[in-house]
Amino acid sequence: MRCRFVEISVVVHATESLEKVFNALRRFFGDMPLVVEIYEGHHGNPIYLVTSFLDSCDGVLTELCDAFGGEVPASKGESEGLYYLRLDKQALVRGVVKAAEQQDDVVRLKIRVRDGLCS
Repeated sequence: MRCRFVEISVVVHATESLEKVFNALRRFFGDMPLVVEIYEGHHGNPIYLVTSFLDSCDGVLTELCDAFGGEVPASKGESEGLYYLRLDKQALVRGVVKAAEQQDDVVRLKIRVRDGLCS
């Protein structure tokens, strides 16, 4: 097993469809448990933090490598085999997998692998 784990987190605001974000996550990452924490925004609006942890993640790693042509634009973490990737949340909802470009509306991934991301 090359992939040790993937942690996924995404913030969903009151103006967004929680169901659309769930569907986008499951369409790309597969059927997975989603934990939803509800917070209150400055004006009393709900803010949802959706997280998941996958330890059977070789399939996810393969999908990421395929989506980015074998060159996943992830940042190396502080320890060996740790990577961080931010995906564009709105693009993912539309069915497109792409790295986020200097924005906060993202799906955050923390990936722990053995032997590199796409090796």
